Amino acid sequence: MTSKLKQFKTKNFRGVLSLLAGNSVARMTTTLGGLLLANYYGPESFGVYNVFLSYILILSILSSFRVDSIMILIKDAKQIRNLFSGALIIILLANLVIISIMSLLQALDVFHFDLPYYTMFLCGIGSILTGWNLSQYYLFTKYKLFKQISFAFALASITSVIFQTLFYFLGWKENGLIYGWMIGLTVSFLYNIGVSRSRIDKVNFKLLQKSIKENFKVVKYTYPSDSINSIANNIMPILIIAYFSTSEVGVYAMAFKILSTPLILLASAVGGVYYRRAADLYEIDNRALEKLTYKVIFSNVGLIAIFVILMNTVGIYILELFLEEGWEDLRSYLIALSFWIIARSAWSAISDLDAVMRRNQISLIFNIYLLSVNFVGLFYGVYKNDFIYSAWTFSILSGIGYLTLTCFVLYYLRKDVIKHAQ
Repeated sequence: MTSKLKQFKTKNFRGVLSLLAGNSVARMTTTLGGLLLANYYGPESFGVYNVFLSYILILSILSSFRVDSIMILIKDAKQIRNLFSGALIIILLANLVIISIMSLLQALDVFHFDLPYYTMFLCGIGSILTGWNLSQYYLFTKYKLFKQISFAFALASITSVIFQTLFYFLGWKENGLIYGWMIGLTVSFLYNIGVSRSRIDKVNFKLLQKSIKENFKVVKYTYPSDSINSIANNIMPILIIAYFSTSEVGVYAMAFKILSTPLILLASAVGGVYYRRAADLYEIDNRALEKLTYKVIFSNVGLIAIFVILMNTVGIYILELFLEEGWEDLRSYLIALSFWIIARSAWSAISDLDAVMRRNQISLIFNIYLLSVNFVGLFYGVYKNDFIYSAWTFSILSGIGYLTLTCFVLYYLRKDVIKHAQ
């Protein structure tokens, strides 16, 4: 057991470093480039761009049914390849159905998505490519291809920023951010498919059904939980634009982006590696998993807390030196969202632990709560006729929720440790 743990530490530490390097390049590029581009494009264009991204991030999860998430738990190589190939088909077909329904509802004047049909079409393409990329990242994580994940992140970010800048100077100020992001996404997808093409097989639907059936409990809770979580984390820009201005969407999205960048960087670097290691350790040493989990939590919270303090003191003054008109409320939103980001950092990197422990229902309940928090926050902001009240309400209630969720999962992990010690 000791030799296995040492092997885990070496391989996973290298994986963390590799992902951290790629994510650092990717996030620093998108954040710094995003700040400069947002200053050029202005809060209105940045707001429209973030509404577009919100739709894609929601659709990419809804269309996957999260069958790709069980790749980490499967041992047989043939089953893994078959599940991966099946996931690609599921994502494609589901997106075609969802976009068709959205277009039909808008055409019949049943529901308006505040999206032109052309932009809705781009949402569908973006959702398919994003879903395919996410499935490939699960595959790469399974086979410890951390350098490939790292490079794909950096490639997408750098390409996006380059083309977004190019489109601005070409005069495409309305949708230049969207077009640039789509090109970066496409380039990263082409790279990923080049790496994974040898693992794409003709789908054996009986084997696919068997794989899903064997892990159905995971899918049953993971899919609704992740879907609701994706909606909860991305629906606010869509809701804001229905009641407030696109400029307010842009300022809120900028504050959200600045605060969440280091958290996403840490979570994506540590989270995927932690998931694989947790899945292995849960079978052989619960106590080691518990120690690892606490280390990850305290490290994440400490680093994010330091960043938030610096951002709200020194950082905001630096930002205000070069940001032009329209961004005056950024300081207020950064302060309002600070509690949310610190509380979320406790859970972000270990968010797959409930799946490893087969207790996905905990996250499902939490994500329902998180979704309701968005609507409560929006209602209060509309009532006060000021969106800053929405931001404060969302931050406080969701932050309490993240801390409660983390405590619940740690409680069940402790119970497993005691149970296996007897």
